[in-house]
Parts: sequence; structure tokens; C-alpha cells
Amino acid sequence: MKVQIVKKNSLDLLKNNKSSRIIRQPKVLVIDSLNYTRIGMDYALTNAGYKVSTAHNSESVMKVIQSELPDVILLSLRANDNDGINILKELKEYFRLRLDIASGAEPPIIILSAFRNSRQVLDLQYLGATIVLFKPINIQDLPEIIDSVIANKHNSVLQEKRKILIFDAEQRSRSFLQSVLAHETYDFEMSESEPETMAKIKNRRFDLIILDLSSFDSDPIETLKKI
Repeated sequence: MKVQIVKKNSLDLLKNNKSSRIIRQPKVLVIDSLNYTRIGMDYALTNAGYKVSTAHNSESVMKVIQSELPDVILLSLRANDNDGINILKELKEYFRLRLDIASGAEPPIIILSAFRNSRQVLDLQYLGATIVLFKPINIQDLPEIIDSVIANKHNSVLQEKRKILIFDAEQRSRSFLQSVLAHETYDFEMSESEPETMAKIKNRRFDLIILDLSSFDSDPIETLKKI
């Protein structure tokens, strides 16, 4: 066993250094066109230990991120909010052009969305949103979500993968469909027989099921009625 002897004053110095360390506050940029919403989120997140900046339009957003890059961005969107969509586009373009920010290392963007249209959510993710949260949002849940997003900010999309089941008796057809639909947010399951397909559908939930009717052994219409 290796034993090291240190002087008491050295221990005191180490203790003092440890107690004097400053924990860095995560920096959050809140973007919302409504003043009372910005104030409320600023208050709640500051009390939760974050360093908060706020902005209400494109000009103020750019002013903030050019002076100090945040660790995460909260962007609030309302129905038919073209200004908010444009801010998202401008942010992604700004980060793309900044040579000092490595690809994929830009601040993650959390969208607080007033709409629940799945097509619009996919569009937001395509434009560069890291995760989309639906309003109303319990502001007490935000710190946990923010910490999770910051910790995983190199993941392009933080969401549950959409499950897709493909039933086709031909391996070539299954592989072709998977290659056409290949995307990081899709999770594929393959089936090559009717019994296997029915068992998967019965025991699991899928967001999309693709069936080749010619691969059914029984009447496909009757089978579809059971589904």
C-alpha cells in the first residue's frame, strides 16, 4: 500500500480550494413574443439555477447569441407563427456559418409548440428543432428537460422513434422499402409471414404498418378487418 504524508496546512488549502470552486450556470435563451411569458420563464429558470437571457424577435435573438452563446435555446411558437419559424431558420443558418462551432455542436433548440399537428412537428424537426414540447407546459418540468437535452445535445433529435412494421414475403421488397424510408427517427420491424405479422400487430403498437396484400395466405380484406 502506498502512503502519502501531507502537512495539515496543505489539507486546509485543498479544503479551501474545494469550497471556493464556482459551479458554472447553464445558459438558457428564452425566445417568446409575449412579455409576461418571458418574465415568468426567466423567473422560474433563474430560480432553478440557470443563467437566463430573453429575446422577443429576430433582432434581439441575434444580439443575444452574438454576445454570448447559450447552452440551450427555448423557442415558443404559436399557431401560424411565421416569425417563430423564421427565427428557427435564422438560428440554424447562423450556427452553420459560424466557423468556431463544430458541426452538430451548436446549442440545442427546444420548441414550445401551441399546435399538435404531426406534420408540422416533423417540419420543425427537419428545420433543426432538437425536441418539440406541446403547450400547455408545466414550467416545473422544464429544468429536467433542459438538463437532459444539454447532456444529449449531440443527438439531432430527442424523441421516441416511430415504429414501422413492414410485411412482405419477399426479402428484396422489404429491404427496398426500408432503404426508401430510412431515417434516424424510424425504427423498423420486418415480417415475412401472415401469422408473424398478426402476432406483432397484436402485441405491439406501430405508428405505421405497410402490408403487401399478395403476401397474405388468407383473404386480405378479412384480415384487415381484424386489424
